[in-house]
Amino acid sequence: MKKKYLYLLAFVIIAVLGYNSVYFKKLSDVKNANKENFDFKAYADSIYYKGILKSKKTIALTNLISSVKTNQDEAFKKYGNRLGIGNSAYFMIKSTGKIIDIKDGVYTIADEKNGVVYIDTKYIFGNALRDASGLVKLTDFKTNAQFNKVSESLNDIVRNEVVPKEIKKVKIGDSISFSGAIKLSKKQILFTDLLIIPSQIKLQ
Repeated sequence: MKKKYLYLLAFVIIAVLGYNSVYFKKLSDVKNANKENFDFKAYADSIYYKGILKSKKTIALTNLISSVKTNQDEAFKKYGNRLGIGNSAYFMIKSTGKIIDIKDGVYTIADEKNGVVYIDTKYIFGNALRDASGLVKLTDFKTNAQFNKVSESLNDIVRNEVVPKEIKKVKIGDSISFSGAIKLSKKQILFTDLLIIPSQIKLQ
């Protein structure tokens, strides 16, 4: 009798394990499907239009320069974004100025208050816009490849959809308002030859 119960118990255990193995396999299939079907374009679109363009963290370049000169650590903490420990951070800034030159997609701007700055409308690559926005965390994604895919999709929107429409309307001599990402290092704070990866350019 005892052997019968032991056989019955063994059968139940095997059946449960077999069911769970099938269940977890199906669960993993679902996760993989979600990963493969994740719409990075739609996600980046939301970050840009609902996040970056409406962000209250975008700071006037004049105010950022003043804040950095007054208290560098506080300015980096309040306005900068960085993924890990380091001396560099990305900032989302805005300003106005006059176009004084255009060469190979780089617009030279006589900023009204901050001297000459440069806006690169051609080589919009890398992680500047994603990181400066402060809206995307590495922990939101399982892999670096997925995390970097967000940058690629966001850059594509700005480089191929937003900027081309805006720069068609402007020419040398025009006054514009602009916003975008810049990178600063605590070790070498230079506000000369400042290169901006644009998020928006508008004719004034």
